[in-house]
Amino acid sequence: MSSTVHDKDITIEVRTPSNAPHDFTIKASSRIDKLAREAVKYFFGQGLLADGEYGLALVRDGVATPLDDASRLDEDDVVDGDVLALVAKKPKVDG
Repeated sequence: MSSTVHDKDITIEVRTPSNAPHDFTIKASSRIDKLAREAVKYFFGQGLLADGEYGLALVRDGVATPLDDASRLDEDDVVDGDVLALVAKKPKVDG
């Protein structure tokens, strides 16, 4: 992979568990957890997401595939225009 492809900006749609979407532009070489943190900060600030720990899943053909936080977007074949979903890492417990 050439460095120009590796460092290119891509735009990814991230959705909350309630399906609220927002587009994020980020380097293809960025780590999954960086995008997850940015998305959580944005959606929490908009009042669209409860505070908590979230990961990301790649949504293709109606199937959500969890992504490893330590992976890079390009390592997981995430490309410009893909849709990722925020998923809670821990179930909520009322108490």
